[in-house]
Amino acid sequence: MIHYLTKNEVLDLHAYVITRYGGRLGIASQDRLISALDAPRQVMFGSELYPDVISKAAALAFFLLKGRPFLSGNQSTALMAMLRFLDINHISLHNNVSSSELLWIIQSLDRSDLDKNRLEEWLNEHAVEKI
Repeated sequence: MIHYLTKNEVLDLHAYVITRYGGRLGIASQDRLISALDAPRQVMFGSELYPDVISKAAALAFFLLKGRPFLSGNQSTALMAMLRFLDINHISLHNNVSSSELLWIIQSLDRSDLDKNRLEEWLNEHAVEKI
């Protein structure tokens, strides 16, 4: 069974990011936030659009980042939400993934140098199921 982040959990992550790294706390668009949170659960023609944890994590990060639901801290919140989503679903990244590599991935996604599919590929290459 896949576990999903709640709106309150993502808001807590956003508050943590802003408190820790600075920026403006707050939601720019409730609709974009709800849309991003619902994205991993999307169904098309009776089939899940994102059928596994990795594809759902990539969708969550992508839509949080591109939807820009927060006043600031969208990159960091998207990254934290993706990592937390993986964690609650018993998946972690390999130990050799550095914070600078994570930053590069999120910034590349934000600049559209990478798309959601490439993020999913990267996660598949660097994720491992927790035992």
